[in-house]
Amino acid sequence: MIALVDCQSFYCSCERAFRPDLRDKPIIVLSNNDHWIIALNSEAKDLGLKRGLRFKEARQIIDKGNVVFFSSNYTLYNDISWRVMETLRNLSPGVEPYSIDEAFVDLSGFKNLAAYGDKIRETVKKQTLIPTTIGIAPTKSLAKVAQRLAKQDNGSLLLDTPNKIAEALVLTPVKDLWGIGGAYAKKLESAGIGTAADFIKVPEWIIKKEITSVGWMLQRELKGIPMADLTVEVNPRKGIISARQFRSPVKKLSVIDEAISYYAELAVEKLRKQFCTTNSIIVSLEASERARHASAEISATDYLPDIISVAKVLLKKIYSREFEYWRTTIFLFGIEPIRGKQINFFDDNNSKKGYLIKRVDELNDKYGQHTIHPCASEFREDWGMRRNYLSPNYTTRIKDFPVAHIFY
Repeated sequence: MIALVDCQSFYCSCERAFRPDLRDKPIIVLSNNDHWIIALNSEAKDLGLKRGLRFKEARQIIDKGNVVFFSSNYTLYNDISWRVMETLRNLSPGVEPYSIDEAFVDLSGFKNLAAYGDKIRETVKKQTLIPTTIGIAPTKSLAKVAQRLAKQDNGSLLLDTPNKIAEALVLTPVKDLWGIGGAYAKKLESAGIGTAADFIKVPEWIIKKEITSVGWMLQRELKGIPMADLTVEVNPRKGIISARQFRSPVKKLSVIDEAISYYAELAVEKLRKQFCTTNSIIVSLEASERARHASAEISATDYLPDIISVAKVLLKKIYSREFEYWRTTIFLFGIEPIRGKQINFFDDNNSKKGYLIKRVDELNDKYGQHTIHPCASEFREDWGMRRNYLSPNYTTRIKDFPVAHIFY
């Protein structure tokens, strides 16, 4: 059996976790530069707010409903996500993170699954303060169906019998099935296939022909036939992108130079967290009049100073003092696990660099992101994205740690 654990209104729950005063209050989280609503809790939805609304256009509803709003704090969200995943790994040997707020959990061999599902939710809530819903079923797709229905029930649903599965499929619109996009949903609905129960009755050869092999695999999963194994070891991503829009157009090379160095540091941080190296770098600059990029291949590395040096050279190739730039991007490609990297054992620099990287990572993990960093990558407010309503980094920056006061 497989469980799908989903964090409820994750971004909003992260903000609420350290603010007991926000209990039962409507909360929204805004996009980069505070333009759009990208996340909201159920209380905010009840006021008529929804994802994709412009912050300025929704301000009347926000003010009237006393909605609490935050700039997106991805440092906080990523750290809380990691804590949730580690908690799940302590409850099962098989955990596959599916997104920042979802994970599949292998429950093979566990008994009394309904009670264990409740235990998972209680443990995650106790150790991370994040509420979750959980769906348990024989396949990933059925677990997704169960988890969706659990949101409408008590937060937990077990599909362990044919009757329970059949009832769940009747209650699931075909448009809400995992992997069915809007175009396919309309096509199915026009053919009289409105629910998951209708979907599994269609002959397999028709599904294969009309919705490709992905639809066929989904159909078999909904019939209780596993078609997607749990992937416990997450494969390294093929590329890492670190990109930001400047708060206002920037013309000075020195300022852009600092920005590209800072975003290189963020990209390399992701690279090292998945224990990989890169052998290809692309730097991009965008102005209203044009966009240019330059690339370079390098020896496989995860050493930040080397990557920053290459990025600076590429930046000078594409920079022109004639333009004002509003966005800069750094791409890392050729991602490979460190264990597969060829090392020159006669080069003592490799061991020195490895030792330095390890010590820097340990200090940043202990005292917060960007505590130790190259001088070239100093963050500057004048080119940083607008985040006027940013919450503290409660778990990663020592000065933001919550403090308990005891009064005698």
